[in-house]
Amino acid sequence: MINIIGLGPGNTGYITKLGEKLIYSSDVVIGGKRNLESIEDFEGEKIVLSTNLKEILQYIQNNLDKNISVIASGDPSIYGIGRYLSKNIEHKHLNIVSGISSLQYIFSRIFVDMNDVYITSSHGKVPDFDYILSHKKVCMVTDSKIGPHEISREIQKRNLNKTIVVGENLSYKDEKITIGKPEDILAVEKFDMNVVVILDEE
Repeated sequence: MINIIGLGPGNTGYITKLGEKLIYSSDVVIGGKRNLESIEDFEGEKIVLSTNLKEILQYIQNNLDKNISVIASGDPSIYGIGRYLSKNIEHKHLNIVSGISSLQYIFSRIFVDMNDVYITSSHGKVPDFDYILSHKKVCMVTDSKIGPHEISREIQKRNLNKTIVVGENLSYKDEKITIGKPEDILAVEKFDMNVVVILDEE
């Protein structure tokens, strides 16, 4: 069986019991370097996930007789590897175990419900900000090209009254959450790895 397991936002305390059980009963665990380091006591084979997903897919397809777990941060079905693998591997071989996403985590930290939230990402694409900012509640997974500063400028261009929440290094010891108007966010020189929430001002 090929398990695709979400590790949660980062802190190992957020891995589900089921996910943890499946990981430690696997023959092989595939994941990013940082994620593999988080399962210190695993005695099976560890394979570092490369940027070439076709190589990983080929390995999995050639080893369907093994018990393999692919681990990923957050939830693998929210802008994660779950989509790619479920499109390319027969579902009878797959088992996806949800994890707590960074999106869920940040909403819990700011005490805002996720009802009716619009979820999107800026990874590898130019977002449609007219559409995105028409929503009252948005959560965006960002990248190095389009992040808090760019989002703030787009809000200013449209003269919208929005509150922005930037969550950096969520669930780690150096976690930081910044809440403010676009001008407050633009005054911050740099943000680490982050997720952005955009809310209509009440």
